[in-house]
Amino acid sequence: MRNITSLGVLQIANYLIPLIVIPFITRIFGTEVFGRVSYAQNIVVYLTLIVNYGFEYSATRQIALAKDDLDKSRRLFWSVVTMKSMLLAVSFVLLGVLSLTVDRIAADPMLYWCAALVNIGVVFFPTWYLQGIQNMTRMAVFNLTIKLLGAILILSIIRDSGQYHLYPLFLSVASMLVGIVAFVYVVKHYNMGSWQWDKSVFAEVARAGFPIFLNNVFVSLYTTINLTILGGFADDVQIGYFSGAQRLIIAANMCVVMPISTAVFPEMSRRFAESYAEWCQFFGRTLLIGGAVALFVSAVAFVLAPFIVRVMLGSAFAESVPLLRILSPLPFLVMTATILTVQGLYGQGLQRFAPFVGIVLAVICMSSNLLLIPRVGVSGAAWSWVIAEMAECLIVGTILLCHRRKCSI
Repeated sequence: MRNITSLGVLQIANYLIPLIVIPFITRIFGTEVFGRVSYAQNIVVYLTLIVNYGFEYSATRQIALAKDDLDKSRRLFWSVVTMKSMLLAVSFVLLGVLSLTVDRIAADPMLYWCAALVNIGVVFFPTWYLQGIQNMTRMAVFNLTIKLLGAILILSIIRDSGQYHLYPLFLSVASMLVGIVAFVYVVKHYNMGSWQWDKSVFAEVARAGFPIFLNNVFVSLYTTINLTILGGFADDVQIGYFSGAQRLIIAANMCVVMPISTAVFPEMSRRFAESYAEWCQFFGRTLLIGGAVALFVSAVAFVLAPFIVRVMLGSAFAESVPLLRILSPLPFLVMTATILTVQGLYGQGLQRFAPFVGIVLAVICMSSNLLLIPRVGVSGAAWSWVIAEMAECLIVGTILLCHRRKCSI
């Protein structure tokens, strides 16, 4: 509870800063330019998935279990950093290929490269390590610094829509600077020593992260593919309407879901290792409390959607109101799905089910997007996201129930 409280307060501040920046940006850029920039950031999400590789959960779990063994922690630390650096190079090669082959990207490659530089910060920022040792406050402070630095640059320099390249660039610069500072802090403060290569540990972290990476790839298809597919059927203005509602609901998700999920995961892993019965009790309390909080947020988002859009996005985004209402159940659904998947599957070491869940959800989401968007337009992308989250809750809940019955026999 102490970790959740400290992380929750800082995480809310962490995402209040982007919420303060959004009204400034949407009013300067307008719906069309805002949609163009949002689409570029949407594409970079896929590259970030490659760089992260699932380490935010697999490496967190490994560090949590080995935190009393300094030598093992060192080898885990440098193996993860080495692999993330290699994956960063892969992501840059992929973006180079896309810049030459995809018309929308080729029309403005600088925008996409400015957004993609954020992944340099992703490589250096050891979120997974700080989570594993349960130093939540320190992790949240670094995150807060990233957002604050980026916001200061954006608010002090950007003055017209012609400067839209600077928006993702400033976010990337902030991520890089703070990521490097956090990296140096962890190496010095926790005595990680100098770079070292351990083939067996490298293979271990690669194996542990791969199922989660596959699941993250498939999950990303139902959290980001809607905007990607929408780009093939709608113009930048329509993308801007959807992106505005999407960002508001994502901010709500991050403020509510992330503090609980991030703080509880290491403890959940240890409790399962010690006692299955104790884990079940802790899991049930987390699901009940987290679900109740998220349900309240969902209700507020639905009822106050016109007011929220008018204040946060501006009158030009009036068409985002019905989209926000469609998306309003997501804080509750995402909280439930996250607890079931992260705390339930990953916490018990059941990563082997993750790719199966991801494949099924990816098929459901892609099918619903391709079916609904051409028929009902931008609202089809919103409904597809809701449908996918409901499906995740049902599928993962069924797996956990079957596993519990098996353990009881």
